[in-house]
Parts: sequence; structure tokens; C-alpha cells
Amino acid sequence: MFKGTGERFAVKDAILVVEPEGVAAEMVCSCCGGGDFSWVWLKTAAEALAKLERSRFSLLITELALSDSSGMDLVRRARTLDPDLAVIVTASAMDTPGVTVPEACQFLPKPLRPDLLAFHMGKALERRGMLIENRRQQALLEERVVEATADLMRANAELRKTRDYLENLLDTSLDTVITTDPGHTINYANRGAGETLGYLWFSLVGRQVSDIIEGGVTELGEIAALLANGPIRNREMRLVAANQRRIPVITSISRLADPEGRVLTTLFICKDITQQKELEEELKNLSIMDSLTGLHNQRHFFERLDMEMERALRQNYPISLLLFDVDNFKSYNDNHGHLEGDKVLVAAGRVVRECIRDHVDSGYRYGGDEFVVILPETDEIQARLVAERIRSVFEALRFDNCTLSVGLMTCHGTASSREFVRLADLMMYDAKRSGGNRVYVHDPGTGEMKLERSET
Repeated sequence: MFKGTGERFAVKDAILVVEPEGVAAEMVCSCCGGGDFSWVWLKTAAEALAKLERSRFSLLITELALSDSSGMDLVRRARTLDPDLAVIVTASAMDTPGVTVPEACQFLPKPLRPDLLAFHMGKALERRGMLIENRRQQALLEERVVEATADLMRANAELRKTRDYLENLLDTSLDTVITTDPGHTINYANRGAGETLGYLWFSLVGRQVSDIIEGGVTELGEIAALLANGPIRNREMRLVAANQRRIPVITSISRLADPEGRVLTTLFICKDITQQKELEEELKNLSIMDSLTGLHNQRHFFERLDMEMERALRQNYPISLLLFDVDNFKSYNDNHGHLEGDKVLVAAGRVVRECIRDHVDSGYRYGGDEFVVILPETDEIQARLVAERIRSVFEALRFDNCTLSVGLMTCHGTASSREFVRLADLMMYDAKRSGGNRVYVHDPGTGEMKLERSET
């Protein structure tokens, strides 16, 4: 068992690392630096669950592929022990196809970058702390609302005084606080609700609450069904602002009933999490983008290819794939240096973006000096035009004798994505072996490999 300390996180933050390989575990633990936090390293899911039952941890970092279980199963069972547990899942790209990471879990591909891991650890712990504090604040606010409402019912003579106190209290909150009558009509909204939704706060009174909740009556029906089992905490939903903008919120919802069980009012407390969602989206984009070329990376390529091939099969249209690399790139890199070599790759990425359709086609850096382009709803003739355009535009940039060898594959049937890529890759290497600076096309018409050369 390996333990350590570090300065980046608070003393209360203990980290559980589940990693079968000692070298990888040492790297995960050591990348956080020294200071006032602790971690425990275990190798199996069984050891981890036993430890989680005895001890409390703030963060779980687990490998996806464990010897006695999957990382996803460990995460689900760990979350039943501690719903607030922050989670980071690590795995190599080959282990991830078809894996769905649970909500509020961060996925990091291997090999890990220490700086990126430390950043995500900080964000995961920060988000956990925010959720716990938000729940505490919301519970406190709910308690005050219920107490104030009870006072109103018991002391009619003090109605005005208590109501003024309650409204002043709630108006100090930046969160959206709304109450509704049994018919789902809003009978109170604080100023925070008005500022969040873009209304004069008092104009919300009298509206149906379904008008400001995305999903309307359907969403309200789901909420009502959940409320039958008690208060709802930390439900993610979207509010509809006056300008129709959707605002993501974390919502707590509770009901106040009379002694006979009749619902008197329903309380909604909504915290705007727009910035958090934008950060999550930004981090997601960083995980699927190639930082040098601005194209998507290989991991995202296979996800997108599976999706596009399934859609092409379902809607019965062709899909084409271009796979190419830069001819003579190694010698150019050796002669001019890596910085100049990077400029060649950046230029190749720029050419791809200029030559494909926005929001339809997609380009990826496949690895090293290899690139791939997905062309949905594109037959072989159209794909050859795109391939020739990419090849000729890049050649015109004149990076010494650097050109492109392009393999083209068009699919009309049920071929697997791996076979699709394999055939395009074969075409690319045949184009390169034939001298480069050309497009080779796979023609499955006869059931045999048929090469057609295109060059200018």
C-alpha cells in the first residue's frame, strides 16, 4: 500500500487510487506534488470496495480494466456507498470503445499527462465540494421556508411580518426560488428568479410553472411522480428564460402539505450551473481535439465513424473515407527541424478544413503525419473530387517534396468500421508505394481488390 501527501488539496481530501500496475500508480500519485493530502493505492476492485466501506474518500481514480471487475462496475458500487464521491476513470484508447462514463465522472485517456491529471483532480474535488455545500445551503433554505410557512399558518396575526421577513430572506439569494399552488401556478418568485430568467420578478406570479421549465407539462409530470417518494435533491434540468435561452440548473424540489396530506405549496430552489456546464464542455472538447492541427483526434474519430456508418446504413446512403499521410515528411522533418515539420502538419489540417463541408464532413489527425476524413452521404465520384482537391491544394503549398498519398474507400453496405479503415489504409499505402502524390480508390464491385490510380 502506497501513501503520500501533497499541498494542492485540503487535509480532508483523501484519494483512493485503483491501478493494477505499480509504475502507473506511482505516476498517478506522484504527479499531484507533495503536501497536505493523502492517498491509498490498491490493485483490485474488491480491495477498493472493502476500503470504501471502512473509510471515507473524496476522490476515486480507477483504471477501466481491473483484474477482478470493470472500472465502471467499481464506480457504480462506490457511488452507492458515497453518492458524493468524485471519480476519474483512466484507460488506454483501445479499452474504451462502447464504454459509457457515468454522469459527473471524468474520463482521461492513457498515457496520462501529469499536469492534465492534476488539473482534473482539482476540478473534481472542487465540484464535489460545491455540490455538498450547495445541498447544505439548499437544505438550510428549505428549512427556513418551511419554518416560515408554519409560522404563517399558526399565527394569522403575524402574517404580514412573517411574509416580509421570508421575502427579504429569499431575495438575498442569487438562486431561483419559486413556490406554486396545488394547480402548479406560481404564487411566489424571488428577485433571483427574475434576474436569472430575464423577467420582472413579480411578473412571474400567476404563470404556470410548466411555462418556464424545459419539457413543460411532461417534465412536470415526472417531477410529480418523483415527489410522491419524498423531496427531490440535485435534479439537473433546464429553465426557459424570457428570450427562450435554456439555462441549466441543479434543482431541489419539496412539497408542504397540511395535516390531512393535501399539498399546499411546492418549492423549487434552482442553482444556475451554466459556467460549470461550459467548463465541462470545454474540457470535453479538449479531450477530443488535436492541439496541433485543430482537427479532432483518433479517439473521437472511431466514435464518430461508428455513428456515421450506423446512420448511413439506417438511411441507405453511401459514406466515404479518405485516409492519407504526408509523403517524405520524415526527411523534411529531419532537414528543417520539428518546428518546421509541425507547420506542415498544421497546413495539412488547414487544407482539410478548407476542402470539406462544414457541419457535414469531419477531419481528424489519425496519428503522426496521418489524417482521415469522414464524408457522409458521399459516393465514390464525389469523394474523389474531395480527395483530389485536398491533394492538389496541399501540393500547391510547396513544402519541398512533401505531397499527399490518399486512400479512398466508399461503403454502401454493412462493413464494420475497422474493416472500412483497414481498406482505406491499404489504399493509402498502395498510393505511397506507387510513388505518392496520388489517390488510390478501393472498388468492391467484383468482390476483389481493384486499384484505380488518379494523379495529376
